[in-house]
Parts: sequence; C-alpha cells; structure tokens
Amino acid sequence: MATKKDTFKDAFEELEAIVQKFESGDLDLDESLQQFERGLELAEICKKRLALVENKVQEIKLKFKE
Repeated sequence: MATKKDTFKDAFEELEAIVQKFESGDLDLDESLQQFERGLELAEICKKRLALVENKVQEIKLKFKE
C-alpha cells in the first residue's frame, strides 16, 4: 500500500499512531490485522530510510578521512 507517507518522519508518526491504537485495545480483529500489516509496511520504510542515512554517513566519514 503506497501512500504519500513515505518520509521517515511521516512513516514513524503513523507507526506511533498504530501502536497507540493497539495499546488502547479498541481495535477489532479485522482492523487489528489491517493495522498490523500497515505497521510492518511502515517499519520497512523506516528501516530502508535509516539504512540510506547510515550509508551516507559512512560515505561522508570516508570522504573526510582522506
């Protein structure tokens, strides 16, 4: 499910909102499954963004070691 929320900040905020829904216990089984799936998608977006940043930091560090 691709959405406009593909920046790290937006994905993380949406993921936090999903966690709050689970913690509140107000989700029925079907909605829980949908939210769980969306949460996994958002976690993957965050993971990929963090990996890109880590790689960029490594590149910058190497550049300034020379």
